This record gives sequence, C-alpha cells and structure tokens, in this order.
Amino acid sequence: MMSEPSPLHVQTSDIEIENKAINTRRKELGLNEIDDTGTVGLALSGGGIRSATFCLGLVRALAKKGLLKKIDYLSTVSGGGYLGGMLGRLYALPPTNRPVEQSLASDDTILLAWLRNNGRYLTPAGFLDKSLAITQIFRSFLASLFLLTLMCLVVSGIAISLNTLLVLEPKALATPPWLIALAIPVYFSAALSLSYWILDVNKPKKSLKIAFTITTLCYVLFAWITQLPGYFVQPYIPLIALLIITLINIKCVSAPLKILSPDPGTLRQQLTRAMANCLWLAGVILCLWIIYGLGLLWSRGISVSDALIPPTLLALLKAVWEVNGVKKLLSKMKKSGPRISISLTQGANILGYLLLLFSLVTVCAAEIHILSYTSLFRYALYPSLLGLAIVGFLGYLCKPERIIKFLNLSSLHNFYRSRIERAWLSVANVGSSHNNRFKQSPLIDWFDHKPGDIKKVTDALPMDDVQFKDYQPHNNQGPIHLITCCINQTVDDRSGNYNADRKGIALTVSSFGFETGTSFPKPSSELESSTLSKWVAISGAAAATGMGSLTSPGLALILFLIGGRLGYWEKNLTPKANKSSLIPALFAEMFAQFPGKNSEYWYLSDGGHFENTGVYPLLKRRVKTIVVADCGADPEFIFDDLENLVRKARIDYAISIVFTPSPGPEFSAVTTLKKGDITPPLIKATIFYPAQDGKPAMKGTLLVVKPHLLEGMGLDTERYAKRHSDFPQQTTGDQFFDEEQWEAYHQLGLQAGKAITKDMLS
Repeated sequence: MMSEPSPLHVQTSDIEIENKAINTRRKELGLNEIDDTGTVGLALSGGGIRSATFCLGLVRALAKKGLLKKIDYLSTVSGGGYLGGMLGRLYALPPTNRPVEQSLASDDTILLAWLRNNGRYLTPAGFLDKSLAITQIFRSFLASLFLLTLMCLVVSGIAISLNTLLVLEPKALATPPWLIALAIPVYFSAALSLSYWILDVNKPKKSLKIAFTITTLCYVLFAWITQLPGYFVQPYIPLIALLIITLINIKCVSAPLKILSPDPGTLRQQLTRAMANCLWLAGVILCLWIIYGLGLLWSRGISVSDALIPPTLLALLKAVWEVNGVKKLLSKMKKSGPRISISLTQGANILGYLLLLFSLVTVCAAEIHILSYTSLFRYALYPSLLGLAIVGFLGYLCKPERIIKFLNLSSLHNFYRSRIERAWLSVANVGSSHNNRFKQSPLIDWFDHKPGDIKKVTDALPMDDVQFKDYQPHNNQGPIHLITCCINQTVDDRSGNYNADRKGIALTVSSFGFETGTSFPKPSSELESSTLSKWVAISGAAAATGMGSLTSPGLALILFLIGGRLGYWEKNLTPKANKSSLIPALFAEMFAQFPGKNSEYWYLSDGGHFENTGVYPLLKRRVKTIVVADCGADPEFIFDDLENLVRKARIDYAISIVFTPSPGPEFSAVTTLKKGDITPPLIKATIFYPAQDGKPAMKGTLLVVKPHLLEGMGLDTERYAKRHSDFPQQTTGDQFFDEEQWEAYHQLGLQAGKAITKDMLS
C-alpha cells in the first residue's frame, strides 16, 4: 500500500491547501472554521537565546490560558526558531494522558528542567567543550587562510609577470611593461569614447572603424614623438600602425560588429558598457602595478619571518574576536548611537580592504625576494607558470558542487546546527533504544515520575533531528510552522547592477514548500530531503559574509578569513531550475557578490537580515490576528524592527500597519515606551489589508509583546533587573545565560503572555 504523498508534492499557486489543513486541525480541536473567525498567527522574532528564552515564557503563558491551540500559524526567525522548532517537534510525540498545551502549562515537566539546564548550550562552556569548539574554528580558519594564500599567489604572479615577461634584453624595451599593458585598455576606451561622439546612426560600423583608425594614428604619433617604446622598436612603429589599421578594416575583424544594435539609444548604451569594461581592466592593471611596486619595496628588506605577519595578524584578529568581552564591548558601542554604529560598520569594511591589500603585498614581496636568487629566465617565466598552475587548481576547486561542499564544511554552520539540534530539537527523541535521548516523554512531570536515563546534551544522537518531509506539526493539532531565512542578493539578477538597498530576499520554508519574496509556497524535492535543524540553523545564521542590507565586501572578507561565518550555500530550490552564476561561489562569498534567487546556488543567512519580527509571511496570508514577540536587541527602544516591518508591508503588500497613539490603560504606546519604563506588556496596532484577488479589504490586529520592565515582576526578576540596567535588552552577543539570567527572561515572557486574553484572539 502506497503512503499518502506529503503536501510538498502538491502543486498549488495559493494557500488554499494551508486553509484546508487549518480547518482540519480546528475541527479536531472543536474550534470554529477560519471563515467564521479568521486565522491567528504567532510570530517569534530573532534575538538569539534571549528571544528563545523569552518566547518560551510567552508560549507557556498562552498554554496556561488555553490559548495555544488557537494558533494556526507559527512564524519564526533566528532565535525564535529554536523555540518554534522545539514546539513543532513536541506535537510529534506519542500521545500521553494530557495534550501538549496542558503539558507546557505545567511548571515541573522534564522538558522545562531540560531547557533550564541545556537551553543555553549554543555557546561553548567548560574546558572540553571550548577545546572542541576552538578545534573546529581553527580548522575553518586554516582552510580560509589557505584559500587566501592561493589567491594572493595568483594575483602577485600576474603582477610580477607584467613587469618581467617582456624583458628579453636590457635595451629591448625602454617603456615599463605594465605601461604597455595599461595602454591596451586605454586604447580601446579612447576609441569607444570617440565612437560615441562621432556615431552615425545610419552607418554605425563605419563610425566605429573611423574612430579606431583615428585612435590608432594618435597612439602611433604620440609614441613616435615621445620615443616611448625604445630604440629597438622605434623603426617599426609605422609598419605596426599600418598593420593595425588594415586589421580594423578587414571583414574578419569587423564581423563582431554584427552584434551591435540598430537602435541608436541601445547602441550608445552598448558603447558605454564596453568602455566601462575597458576602464575596469585598466584599473585592475593599475592595482596590480601598485601591488608589485609596494611588494618590490618591501622585498628589499623582507625576511622569512616577515612573510608570517599576515597569517599571524589574522590569527590574532580571530583570537580577539572570540573573546566575549570584546564582542560585548563592540555590541554596546554599536547600540550606543547611530553614528558609532555606522562608524563600526564602515571601519570593519575599510579594515577588510586594507587586510586584503596587506596580504597581497606581503605575498608579492615574498615571491620577489625568492625569485631574486634565480636567473633572468626563471625570474621572467616562473611567476607566470606559478600563476597558471594555481589558476588551474582554483578552476578545479571552483566547480560548483565541490566548492559549495567545501564552503559549507569550512563554515560554522554544522557546529551551530548540531547544538540547536541537541539542546532544542531533541525533545522528541523518545524511546528505549541507545539512539534515543529520553526514555520517557519530556512532557510528563519531573516530580511525579522518575525521569530515568537522559543522555547528555554533548552526546550526538542521529534521532535528535527529523527529515523535513516528516515535520508536519499541523497534522497533530499543532500550528503550521513557517521558518524564514534570507537569500542574499548584492547583484541584481535582472540588470547585473549593484543592489544598494535590501541586498536580500525573504525565503520561507514550511511543510507545504518554499516561498520567495511575495510568492506563495511551491513544492521542492530538495526541501523534502533536508532536515529541520538545517533550516532552523540557517534562519539563525546572524554572522555571515552576506547579511542582507548590512552586507559589505570588506566585512565579508574579514568574516571569511577568520572563519566566523554561519551562512549556508543551498542549491536553488526552484524545480528544474537550470541556473548558473558568472561569479564562482568562493569569490562571491569572499567579496560579498551574491547574484540572488536566479543563480544556481543561493547564499542563505539569518531571516532577520530581511525582516526580523517574523510577521512578513503572515501578512502574505492575510492573518487576521497576529501576536508577535519583538525580541530583537533594542536597548534604546527605537523599534527599528517594527519600523522595517511597517515599511516592507506597505511596499510589498500595500498593507498599512497603524499603531494606536492612545491605546488605553491595558496597552503601552509605541511612541512613549522608553528604557526603564514600567508599562503594560502589550502594544496594539491595526492592520489594514487591501482588496486583493477578489477578496475584500479587511482589518486585522497586531499585538506586540516587547520585552520591557513590567509591574508586579517576581522578586528574583525585579532584583536581577536592578543589578543589570540593560535588562531585558541585553546584547545578543551574550549567548550563554547563567541560571538567574535565563530565569529572568523566562519569567518576564511568562508574565507578559498572561496579558493576552481569549477575546484578543477571537
């Protein structure tokens, strides 16, 4: 008997299949259909372990009030996904004498004890744990350093070759070879520029030939007067000029002119683009000459120990970055004001460029120093041979499948993913075999039942994770789980231009398929064969070479070199997509040049790099009532994540979100809530959905649960807040909570969630 196909196989262009699944679970729970009440969504935002812990309290508060079963959609981003993935997996547990909602409402379950002890496992702690982490990080660092060294050898080999390949005899060429190389793109730039001005729209090919002929004559006249090529070549200049002019006018050379457009405007655009490419080539040659010149100066005093400076500096940079105190300091500086935030980002970008230049010059100097002890023949040809050999190796390495595998293995994705898997997603790994983490269901009470053997969180067990095709919490009376990531796109895949604004596209995955931007779910076999932990980890990949609107090439290079990246390369999920990218993945990640959703592979990172609240995919589904935990780091309460949500909702969906200016005593006002204020837990806004696809305009409600100080907090939470003035908006850089910190956030979320009533979700 064949098993029923999963929803991922169902072809649909809308969300009717989701509505059918919601009505089915509502019927099982004795709730009204969505046509009567509208759908209800819960969005858990990014914010690392801080968000996950606060959201745990919020979800438990909904469970205590019997409101968790009303949630039709669970949308998560980054840290909210830890809790969301755990909650979704709980619905797959064998039924006990009470449902998931009642178990979460209990204060003494094995689950709660497990999370108190292991929910902060994401950051290494203890000698053995830190040793393993350092080993993995150091291995990634060495791999990145190896690739950088190869790239520097290629570039320096070309730079040296430009200054030695044409040196046949001391008096053969008086002109520096790099100047001759530079003259070639400048020649074409001048000819194309002249073509633009003298263009005859009726005879464009003739105009181009005239322009190139005039440019050639000017070049020859200038060379003849200044005697630039030297005495050896001087007598042959007229003959060379005649040869070039002849080649310009014969048919075999003019054949490429057939690609020129007959339209004058398009033709001028083609000439401009060709000229821009020539100028880019000239700029590259100038950069190579600068690298060679600086390397030559340095080589006169370089020693073997000097060549170790770049890797030593990189290692030092990596060591400093791993110090938690430095991370916290940088985070505080960044959050202390917009000017400091901008200067830190710009400073990191500039530092990345300087680091690249320093590495190139050092390798070039070392190579010149070594070659200075060889003969002229070797000095002239060795860099070229070395460069060709390394280019061949990189060409082999840059085959998409091979380099993608290398980049994913050399990142910290698997390290991060395994910890999420063990600490949060393993709660459904219940059974009696040696591959099970729990012998009994973690939903039972700790004090009423002996928990038996529970495997340590450091043990890797294959059944901690679940295949994505089998992750369907809505089939067990749970919500539909939407996990949002970001497809990085710094290069517009339609025009090829630099993408200066968002630099990313939303990617949301669920058991119904994947969706990009404003599109609806589509099936994907690639998605089916993946796992839940993979997508939760990608959704939380905050530190990456691509970070949406925060992406910068210099910073990307630094993160690539120190191995501190969590991003992931994923094959395009579009069925039968035959896409390719002109930029190899290695260089795309090194220099943050990501082509976007139409490329063969996507570079995915934290969903918060596009939209951090998790509300974005719920607006697409016109969810009537949305509860959002806005847990992104916001120490000054500027509500930048909500600002981003409001703007994207208006631009992408024509949806208006209006916050109530005077909400009354039971709500806080977004315009007046400040750091240190003790106000009601919730913020209320109205969602105005426009008429769309035959559906009438409608209103919805957005309830924002923003972590802030509340009246009536427990003594331990209130005392913790007194000692830590930045609570509950402490830096996301702190991912290892001690007991009092974990409990403070958990209890704050629990208290805030109790303010949500049944009427608010009706």
